[in-house]
Amino acid sequence: MRLPTPADLCWNVKCSPDQEWIERTLRIAVENVWPQALEAAHSRNGHGSHVVEIVESAIEHAVCRLKTGDPLGPEQVTRLLQRLVLQEVRRRCRANGRMVFVGSSEELPPTPVRNPQIQIDCALDLEIILQGEPPDVRLALLLRYSRFRWSEIAAALGTTEAAVRLRCKRAIERIREQQEGEQHES
Repeated sequence: MRLPTPADLCWNVKCSPDQEWIERTLRIAVENVWPQALEAAHSRNGHGSHVVEIVESAIEHAVCRLKTGDPLGPEQVTRLLQRLVLQEVRRRCRANGRMVFVGSSEELPPTPVRNPQIQIDCALDLEIILQGEPPDVRLALLLRYSRFRWSEIAAALGTTEAAVRLRCKRAIERIREQQEGEQHES
């Protein structure tokens, strides 16, 4: 991110000729406050992408306060701007914290697979993982993870629910042991 100059950030400061001191002192204050504003935005929001907006908002508030009061020196305007920047950062943090997410991820439409190679890779991985299992256990596992009920799987295989569950449980345990063994080897 290119570091803006005080002139870039003070673009919206419009003052009457008798209040030109506001623009001069604000430019000095912005030069002093900018590094602290960037650090505050980074530490509170995790990134400094909105720091320009934060400082511009603080400048607008500072101009409103300075137009109604007596002339202030650069140090006083710097302190005022620092306070306003921190208030704006806190305000944005609170606003982000109050975000409400309506619904659930299940309501979202399925995202299409962008890379057709991923489907092939997943199919090959599944083939390798289930490779040592008997065909009926492979079918039972695939049906179960396709959201079929145990009773439906048992009916399709012509066996009892308990038998299908036990065989699938044992197969999953064997697969986990194989996967853990492979991870320890690498």
